[in-house]
Amino acid sequence: MPSTANLAVTIPINPPGVEPVLTQSQVWAALQRKVRHPSEFVPVISSCQVVSEVDNVVTRVVDFANGRSGVREICTEHKPSRVEFVMDDGTIVQNVVSVGASSDDGSVDQKNMFLTYAFEWKVPQGVTEGSPQWAEFEANNLKLAGASVSNSVKVMRNMVKDGRI
Repeated sequence: MPSTANLAVTIPINPPGVEPVLTQSQVWAALQRKVRHPSEFVPVISSCQVVSEVDNVVTRVVDFANGRSGVREICTEHKPSRVEFVMDDGTIVQNVVSVGASSDDGSVDQKNMFLTYAFEWKVPQGVTEGSPQWAEFEANNLKLAGASVSNSVKVMRNMVKDGRI
């Protein structure tokens, strides 16, 4: 059984001074679009074919620009806060929208939202925890995760601006 590397990256969706301020329903609409049109959010995905949609579960097959093709993913939408992507190799990615609470009284502000990408990556065979290869695998994937979540929020904001959502 392959080892897994777990990491998560979170960014604010509506940092001060950024326009337009996104609503939770707009962010949710964008995540639903990401399930069906992932290349708009993840440039390394070159194509996507939706195989089936039943209730809140979408099965798709994606091809990557690096030549990896035919990757089957089960995407489960948990409205309005989370989408889980399970790849055929067992890798799990979650896109989570959360609302920030005040530490003083616990009140929440719907505009104070965060987007977290959490990853449970399957580590290539032969790479052992604590090795230099493990450290390189984690560092590369942390960089990829940070760029992915940041890019997704930029794409969401552009989609609101141009009317796609």
